[in-house]
Amino acid sequence: MYIKKPVLIGCAILLVIVTAVVSIGAVNPFGFTAWGEFLHFTWVSRIIQSEYYEDVEKSEYVNTALEGIAAATEDPYTRYLWGETAEKYRESIEGNFCGIGIYIENNAEDDTITVVSAIAGTPAEEAGLVTGDKILAVNGNAFTGMQINDAVAAMRGQSGTMVKVTVLRIATQTTEELELMRKEIVIPSIQSQMVTDGIGMIRITQFTEGTAELFAKAYRERVSEGMQKLVLDLRNNPGGIMTEAAKIANMFIADGDVIVYTLDKAGKRTDYPATGEAVEIPIVILTNPGSASASEILTGALKDYGLAHHIGEKTYGKGVVQGVFEAGEDALLSVTVSRYYTPNGTCIHGEGISPDEEVPMDWGLYAELENLTLREDLQLQKAIDYLQS
Repeated sequence: MYIKKPVLIGCAILLVIVTAVVSIGAVNPFGFTAWGEFLHFTWVSRIIQSEYYEDVEKSEYVNTALEGIAAATEDPYTRYLWGETAEKYRESIEGNFCGIGIYIENNAEDDTITVVSAIAGTPAEEAGLVTGDKILAVNGNAFTGMQINDAVAAMRGQSGTMVKVTVLRIATQTTEELELMRKEIVIPSIQSQMVTDGIGMIRITQFTEGTAELFAKAYRERVSEGMQKLVLDLRNNPGGIMTEAAKIANMFIADGDVIVYTLDKAGKRTDYPATGEAVEIPIVILTNPGSASASEILTGALKDYGLAHHIGEKTYGKGVVQGVFEAGEDALLSVTVSRYYTPNGTCIHGEGISPDEEVPMDWGLYAELENLTLREDLQLQKAIDYLQS
């Protein structure tokens, strides 16, 4: 069959147009149908590139724009990280970096940088920084909550160098300027010891790669020393890798029971069930307002199955899960992808988990947990009393 040349040309043009539309739509960050937004974004970029009175690195305004897209969610945990900030984020996940040793978040309610917890044995802990303190400025430069990535970069630096941090104290509502020496932060995610005959304590400072394996090792060591009852200390633990917390819960929860489950915006449910034989041992969990995220997953799971008695103060209340995606050679995208629920179907986001026995402690003592005597640590003493009763 003979096809006229104009028809062939028309079909070719149509194919080119369709291919272009599909190709552009595939890379359009606003979606296939949002052409207006895409053209607006492109137009502004071109104007800046051609008319701004100085040269601007294309990567700078592209990365800054992507940072803004993430910030537009108004979710403190959804962030686009690039360059040095992305590299430092990777280091923190691995558990090693140079800085002052503090976990912070963008508090969307007042657009401030708020302390979640200080890491044990770090300059931040030694300076007495506690949950709820506000980071107002670093080296004299003020930062808002939206500028948290810049603040993190400013606080990080070479070991042995000094950094000035302006802090609003939650306990006194007074402002202090702290001069801290940066150092290499090697986070010991597990600390353990026998506190009395038959009672061992395992403190989890955060959930990084391999924390569950280290916990199992510490547990075996304490059992070999005669541990028959366990204090699980999650105070000042800001969370970390959810699956590491689930692996620890797996040691104590019966085969097949759900440890935690997540729901995404499409309503898709993902269960994390326990597998294998469960260890039986009396447990007391200790928490405070610095116990967040993965700490709350572990706390909620053991409490829902009646496997642990909970002492201390209400947990932080972070019940959402982030996915971390590589976004090029030197960029990362952290996105809140779902909410998590305890086995009983409770989402604690913004609520926290209340203890069975509330035992408040002075904010300053939380900054010195490592050095407290048994008499000073009222929560630990209460846990021992409960297990001995």
